[in-house]
Amino acid sequence: MDGETVVGYVELDHLQDAAADDQIAAHTNPVTLEEIISTDATFDEVLSALYEAPFYFLGGRNRLTGILTRADLNTSPALIHLFDRITLLEERFRELILDEAPDWKERVSLDPNIVEDIEERHADARQSNIELDETHYAQFSTLATIISSIEACWDACGFSSDHRASSQLDDLTKLRNSVAHSQLIVQHTGEGLGKGRTIGSVEQTYTTLTDCLDAVST
Repeated sequence: MDGETVVGYVELDHLQDAAADDQIAAHTNPVTLEEIISTDATFDEVLSALYEAPFYFLGGRNRLTGILTRADLNTSPALIHLFDRITLLEERFRELILDEAPDWKERVSLDPNIVEDIEERHADARQSNIELDETHYAQFSTLATIISSIEACWDACGFSSDHRASSQLDDLTKLRNSVAHSQLIVQHTGEGLGKGRTIGSVEQTYTTLTDCLDAVST
């Protein structure tokens, strides 16, 4: 730091072999444009950038204002953004099903227990005079199953086949559940033997989310 100006950074791994009397400046890396991301970057731009590198300096108004790391994808701002987008898509799915497949219970083979639960919740709401359409009492996973089972629905979402719709919406459902329960979005970096979502898979699922929203909003 030079006053409030960041002039460079050091990597801890590189300091492990440094002599005890070495100056930090001798191991300092300059901050280059490739290591700066705009504070106005969109979420998909952030995902793409963090796929390429583990951290960036936040740049704005000709100065650096912070650091962005892969761990930030597991914090509240990312969860809030994803929850907003997924909730909007959930609403669009309900509208699409009502438009294209109001008879979804007859056309889609669902677990009888799931259908019974939907009907019971709908009946309870009716008794309280707050009922909505039955699709409002279906879980996101059930809506995804309906969408991927009816051609008019998956086609309207921009999918090329029912299989592709089912596979990609299954990934989106898993992401949605993690968001809803405040669990980790990025579960490992793709290195070593880690299991779970990587930044790359989150990026792919986010593309599915935004593509679906664009398709059903036109």
